[in-house]
Amino acid sequence: MNIKIKKTLSFIASLKVAITLLILIALYIVIGTLIPQHGTAALYAQRYPTLSPLILALSLDKAYSSPIFLVLMSLFVINLTSCTLLSLKGQFKVAKESYFPPFIDKEENKIEGVAEQEFLAIAKRQFFKIQREETGEIKGGKYRFGSLGAMVTHIGILVIFIGAVVSNMSAEEDMISLLPGNTEVFNKYGLSITLNDFYMTFDENDAITQYYSDVTINKEDGTTKTEKIWVNNPLHINNLGFYQANFGWTSNLVVRSLKDNSTIVEGLLRNQKSYFHEPHHLNITLYSYFPDMVIDHDQMPYNKSNKENNPFYAVVLYQFGNPVASYIVEPGQEIVFEDIAISFTHSVAYTGLVVRNDPSYPVVLTGFIILLLGMFMSFYLYPRFMMFKDGSIIVSSKKNGWVFHHAIKESLTQLRKKNKEK
Repeated sequence: MNIKIKKTLSFIASLKVAITLLILIALYIVIGTLIPQHGTAALYAQRYPTLSPLILALSLDKAYSSPIFLVLMSLFVINLTSCTLLSLKGQFKVAKESYFPPFIDKEENKIEGVAEQEFLAIAKRQFFKIQREETGEIKGGKYRFGSLGAMVTHIGILVIFIGAVVSNMSAEEDMISLLPGNTEVFNKYGLSITLNDFYMTFDENDAITQYYSDVTINKEDGTTKTEKIWVNNPLHINNLGFYQANFGWTSNLVVRSLKDNSTIVEGLLRNQKSYFHEPHHLNITLYSYFPDMVIDHDQMPYNKSNKENNPFYAVVLYQFGNPVASYIVEPGQEIVFEDIAISFTHSVAYTGLVVRNDPSYPVVLTGFIILLLGMFMSFYLYPRFMMFKDGSIIVSSKKNGWVFHHAIKESLTQLRKKNKEK
């Protein structure tokens, strides 16, 4: 039973399992980068007509909080924890000042013809801690704590995962829509956000490649900060995250009196919204705005793209709750009804931003810093050892052994050159 348990633990903590999980997690991250996050079902249906049901079914619209991603991360945490626990004993052993590895007397590890004083001078210059053995050898070591780099890296990843769990359990989320010039105030967080501009970029087929929100953050202390938000490039400030999620159109409605040519009303109207004109008991409904309208085989209008190549408005009039007429009109084209003229002059795109209060952000940031520290320890501060014996230096390092050997050899050359100049 003990053998089976050991084999199971070794498999769980193995590099093969870690690499497999990392590949799957990386694949999910790539998907989360390529597919716009926090979008509407309509957005995915438009951009990915065939794949949109699969995207929604697998929660790829919220890839980083989807059940599959959380399961993969949980398995990876188990793998990391097991690996860390199994290797701790060896790492702490190397970190002790009394530890020295076996020195292999091979040509690639050896520098011959060295005086003891030269060895000691090199050791002092490069901050090696020296220990004299009863057998006559002089041993030196530095960066022993670098053996704990893997453990620190693993801890950083675990802290990031804890932050992700905290995020999914306690984060608050809301959606705001802003037109250029609009401001949304967040009194609780001591700031407001103003949309300066919103625009989209298109490919050669007029499909949307990206949409951008240029915003200004206004803080209570009077300071301002201008930023640009786009899909997968959120803005984080004062524990709030602003994510580019979607967009829509709002159209300028004008109702004009035919009697005196005066403007009765002018205002913005979104798709599927109505304006009630009380004198005529008339509901003016903007059924849809088509930025790039084409007519299909059934003589029905549909939107080819969101680039304003061929804009039209589908308008339905209801009087006393009953449909009166429907129209497809160009910008500025008037619909005459009794003694009024109805028109839509132009449309403006508005941005949809997901606002997320995520208390895990400091936790994730801390984990990221710990992760970077661990990687720095592992790749730059790894343990290095050398020994002086019988007029030779023998070096030992589990990483970059040739580089370490060359560095000691170069240091010896410089020392001798300096001594000659004296």
